[in-house]
Amino acid sequence: MSIKQTINPKFKDNSTIQSFIELLPSKFESEGTTLYAERNIIKSFTLDATDKILNNVIVKRYKQPSLIQRIIYSYFRKSKAERAFHNATKLRAKNIGTPLEIAYLEQWSNGLLQYGYYVSGCDDAPPIRERLIEPEDFDQTMARDFAAFVADLHEKGILHHDLNSTNVLYHEDYNMHYTFSVIDINRMDFFSNGEIIPRKTCFDNLTRFTGRMDLFEYVIRYYAETRNWDIESSVMEAVSIKNHHDEQWRKRKAFFNRFKAKKK
Repeated sequence: MSIKQTINPKFKDNSTIQSFIELLPSKFESEGTTLYAERNIIKSFTLDATDKILNNVIVKRYKQPSLIQRIIYSYFRKSKAERAFHNATKLRAKNIGTPLEIAYLEQWSNGLLQYGYYVSGCDDAPPIRERLIEPEDFDQTMARDFAAFVADLHEKGILHHDLNSTNVLYHEDYNMHYTFSVIDINRMDFFSNGEIIPRKTCFDNLTRFTGRMDLFEYVIRYYAETRNWDIESSVMEAVSIKNHHDEQWRKRKAFFNRFKAKKK
């Protein structure tokens, strides 16, 4: 078993972080508070109760890859943990909120990646789902502010490929508006400076945050307005893209449900 680790230079002289990362695989098994335990496992740890970051450290251990995935991550592609760490740095450089990246660690066995761990600070803000998806009457101010936020992401050349209503967190400001931060950031694309994300790609990126067409159309209207695009043609194009996306999703879900039923 071998270990590969990278620690944020901000913490290079922090002995608490250093010792925690060195013992992370064993500590993760026996310590911490479990926040989520399905495909991936997320735990929180208190490393220093007097420090505003280290008093609540979040560790995400990604599911062990399949053999084929282990080969891909070992030789051809960065691990999810490494991508999340570097994506956080890129987001911060573009003034997009995300929990502070502390470190990432990889466990290797027989020359192949076994587990990846991403270590970050905590953003305990609630997800937009609480005010946009769950209420019958969604928060229109939040919907408009969210539209502007995604427009800002796209104009800065950023695509978050898991842009759903649980991966965007909201913060209320003193003007009764909202700012946002993002989590689950291992699947992202960053376009080169000056490179414009195609319009169709932007609309496709927005299809996942809600299944509610009333909310989707409302957000698209303000997204288009923010980008100085024609509103009506934008809504028509985006709705067409979303309908196609949702239909493909339903077909995939039906297929996997039939597959599971046959296995039983």
